[in-house]
Amino acid sequence: MVSEKKKKNLEKLKKILKSYKCILLFDLKDLPSKQLHIIRNKLKEKEIYTMVSKKRILEFALKENKIDMNLDDIGQLGVVYSNKDIFEIIRILRNLKVKRKAKVNEIISEDIEIPAGDTNIQAGPAISIFKQFKIPTIMKGGIISIKDPTIVCRAGDKITLELVSLLNMLGVEPIEMNISPEKGHYENLIFNKFVLQLDKDYFKENIKRIADHIFKLTTYLGYPTKDNIDLLLQKGIGTAKNLSIILGYPTKENIKDLLLIAKYNANK
Repeated sequence: MVSEKKKKNLEKLKKILKSYKCILLFDLKDLPSKQLHIIRNKLKEKEIYTMVSKKRILEFALKENKIDMNLDDIGQLGVVYSNKDIFEIIRILRNLKVKRKAKVNEIISEDIEIPAGDTNIQAGPAISIFKQFKIPTIMKGGIISIKDPTIVCRAGDKITLELVSLLNMLGVEPIEMNISPEKGHYENLIFNKFVLQLDKDYFKENIKRIADHIFKLTTYLGYPTKDNIDLLLQKGIGTAKNLSIILGYPTKENIKDLLLIAKYNANK
């Protein structure tokens, strides 16, 4: 039997899919609940909302709303929904970053630097781990203080158990993270991860380049559009004038030119 909680979640998702024009799906796998809570509260201030859903329940909701979206490649499912433009939401998600604790054996993308200052750690056995990472220290009233900022791990290196112990002891959370959408649905269109990773300017520049090509092609072919009609008229007027001069057919636009040509021929 389906539980009442699952029924409520299904009804909520169905309502979201009908009421909000943008839905983004992301994987919760590497996003701890503490960091998710921070992100959720900050997004709410911008009228962007999140919820966690069971994959099977969302599949039912999508099916009832006739949205064809495959969820097989998403592990633990998170949902972002809003009525904002999809690329505005993506921009906000990219800029909204939080930090978490390091994990043993993960490879970092940026250097980890331990800042200078008091640590609130009492002198004693703990001093040995500072020496292991060549962190210069001094004692202040029995408390370990770091003399200079020190890089303890370089980008591309793997985090060791000893480093995790040091970072946790100092309360340093060095791993930066944000919500990275895997799939999206916006105004009846499905967006995959590749498209969602593109910058909005990418589309602007490509649309601008395509429009420029179309303008040049339609102008070359003499095919009128609202963008090239003024230029085509100017070209047409110029061509007609040149042709009338060649044929010696007088018009108010070419009469001066014809008189000059006649005068020139008479003086030969």
